[in-house]
Amino acid sequence: MAARRAAGSRISLGAKPARIGRYQLGDRIGQGAMALVYKAHDPQIDRVLAVKVLRPEYRADQEYAARFLREARAAGALAHPNIVTIYDVGEADGAAYIAMELLDGQTLDDVLAGGRPLAPERVIDIGLQLALALSYAHRAGVVHRDIKPSNISLGADGRSVKILDFGIARVREPESDTAQLETRVGQVIGTPRYMSPEQALGRRAEARSDLFSAGAVLYELACGAPAFRADSTGLVAAQIALSGPPPILERVPDLPRGLAYIIEKLMAREPEQRFADGAALAEALRREQDALGAPTAGVEPRAASTAIRLALGLAATSAAVLVAGAAMVSQAQVGAMRRMARASGETTAAFVAGNIAERAADNATLPPAQRDWLPVQAFVTVAAREGAVRRIEIADADGIVRAASDGDEVGKPLAIHDAGPPGSIAFKRPILYAGRPFGTVRLDLDGGPLAAATTVSRLLMAGLAAATLAIVFLATLVAARRIATPARRLQAALEHAAGGRLDFRMSYQRGDPFAGLYETFNRLVAGFEARAAASTVEPDGAEAPMRRADADDGAATRLDAPATDTNACAEPARRAAGGHRTAA
Repeated sequence: MAARRAAGSRISLGAKPARIGRYQLGDRIGQGAMALVYKAHDPQIDRVLAVKVLRPEYRADQEYAARFLREARAAGALAHPNIVTIYDVGEADGAAYIAMELLDGQTLDDVLAGGRPLAPERVIDIGLQLALALSYAHRAGVVHRDIKPSNISLGADGRSVKILDFGIARVREPESDTAQLETRVGQVIGTPRYMSPEQALGRRAEARSDLFSAGAVLYELACGAPAFRADSTGLVAAQIALSGPPPILERVPDLPRGLAYIIEKLMAREPEQRFADGAALAEALRREQDALGAPTAGVEPRAASTAIRLALGLAATSAAVLVAGAAMVSQAQVGAMRRMARASGETTAAFVAGNIAERAADNATLPPAQRDWLPVQAFVTVAAREGAVRRIEIADADGIVRAASDGDEVGKPLAIHDAGPPGSIAFKRPILYAGRPFGTVRLDLDGGPLAAATTVSRLLMAGLAAATLAIVFLATLVAARRIATPARRLQAALEHAAGGRLDFRMSYQRGDPFAGLYETFNRLVAGFEARAAASTVEPDGAEAPMRRADADDGAATRLDAPATDTNACAEPARRAAGGHRTAA
């Protein structure tokens, strides 16, 4: 249950109603090799927190207790959103204790209990928070030395991450007796499955050891299974020190290539082959976040403006073509509708003239006093009731109106050149009988429906043109960004490679030609990196000595030198059996 040391677990492992300092201890919520953790209450500020108390067997060793408090105070000086907050460090009744934040949520151990891998986006998000926290701690001179899932808390929101338990953290102090204390406690400090090779070999853990452990955690998050598995602690240590984990892409073939490279680089056996620090790791993970957000996420202003200019240019060209085409189509439609309206009006006028032709011919043979135009007026009155008819006038052979929809016009000369009411269409038709003219029909039809149909037609054409332009603009913008974004990524990658930055790979989830370009780039950079690594080998084939500055005493230690402990691989098992495998 060491995973629940400060994770806010509500599982009681036993109650101990006592006090330490000013803190009232409640249920025990966690335990580890070096300390017990209790839920506690601070009456001075009425706050619930967690209190870690050094185990009794270590309290008699004043030197060890002093180191416990010194390193706890150093960890307490860390103020970072991804590191658990330490409120107080002290000693009461001969027992050293640490008062810290009590967290809700669960540890990554709980998340991994189901054996299912997390989505690459979540792995990257967790890794980025770990990188930022470790970068901060390392800059402050604190190396954790026991990064593992049970020491990483996932908040109740399922996203925020906090690193727990700096209980075995080492502080860089030039004149400290850390080396002697490490020898007394045990050379192998940390949890075997997540230890770095240098820790497995009993060497001193540095900042890059934490990065290796973070890589082992990310490996397990991405695969759903630990990187190193064996029947004994010694075999696990041997795997870590000698063989390394199985290639992650063999376990998760669809894992983004860039993320796979980051994890494998973190888990390189030689510290010099890992990322330089947490900041470099954070930069690589941010780059991977941008890559997984492609093709539209993370577009720089220059790339966006280029895409917009291209889309606007194509839209303008399309607009010119559409306007010309729409004008021609609209004009043709309006002309066709006008011809249809005129043909309809001519047909109506011909119908009226045909129906009154016989009466007009008969009246022409009679004296004016005997002429009968009442049947014609009755016909005109009925015909005028049609909604489309604005005016009907029937004139005799002398041009005098004898029947009309407007009775006031009867008896007046027919206005041949009158344009008619506004918005109307005028038609004139001679009244013929036996091929001889006997008068004239004047018919005015309502032009409103034609005007409305013309307006609707033009609006529809304009709407179609606008919709087409919008589709062209958006489609061009998306296509341009789909090209501009991967091209920008490739350009940035080439610039990094040209500057000597070979510590990354390009991820992609594409099926277009850019996928081939990205893969070719990855192979190219891998070749450069291999040649750069080969350049460290001397002409006779012997590997050039690689040296690492020791942060505690400034001494340089050869990493290819044999470990001091000749039974280093068996040492982790011995330490675990002796209760020193991990520290709370």
